[in-house]
Amino acid sequence: MLSRTADHLFWMSRYTERAEKAAAGGLSPQHRRRAQHARCSLPEEPSC
Repeated sequence: MLSRTADHLFWMSRYTERAEKAAAGGLSPQHRRRAQHARCSLPEEPSC
């Protein structure tokens, strides 16, 4: 049971770390360009 709890804590911390990086803008420049391109292809975004 202890190892199962430790395993859950490990993965919870990994997912938390990933979420923090994503929220802080931790995307790679390539992903940012793709996101920008996708936003500019929408009809309601004339500023791109």
